[in-house]
Amino acid sequence: MPDRLPQINLLPEYRRDSQIQSLLYYTFVALILLSFIVLGYFYFSTKGKLEAATKEATELSEERDSLAKQKEALEADDGSLYEQAVHFAENYAVPTSKLILELNRLLPENGHLSEYAYTSSEVNIQAHVETLDKVAEYTNRLTNSEYISDLRVESIKTFTLKEEASAESQQFDVIPRYESDFSLTVDKLMLKDEESDEDE
Repeated sequence: MPDRLPQINLLPEYRRDSQIQSLLYYTFVALILLSFIVLGYFYFSTKGKLEAATKEATELSEERDSLAKQKEALEADDGSLYEQAVHFAENYAVPTSKLILELNRLLPENGHLSEYAYTSSEVNIQAHVETLDKVAEYTNRLTNSEYISDLRVESIKTFTLKEEASAESQQFDVIPRYESDFSLTVDKLMLKDEESDEDE
């Protein structure tokens, strides 16, 4: 009988395989956890975006409804607004021909209007008269006119008007004249009332 028996290990070597299995197990668990984290992130991110989009859609819907109501109101008022505009224009219009007749009537002898400009707020006229006294006379008459509520004399200038005395002799007489610029504020109600009385 031999002194020593050889040592024979009949069990398989599992050590290396168990390390690989452990590594695979932990890797698998880590991947599952990572996938849950990624899914959770995308879930909450998408949920937040969805809530924001829903809120924006609600606001846009409310704004659309508001604009639709405004449009309906404007369409409903369109006819009445047009009628109001026509009525205002008819009542606001001033009979300028009557005013021009009044301005001409108030002119002193040998005076005439050389310019007339009417705007919505005032009337600007230019009158030619013979003397400064006539300028003062015309200013006084305009001030006392019931159609004029305010008057400003903008300027008074002299100029000469040449009249031909004889075509054959070519002699000219120099006649001094005064050019006066006035700014008038018209009493529109008075003019309108006057026109209404005449129409009746």
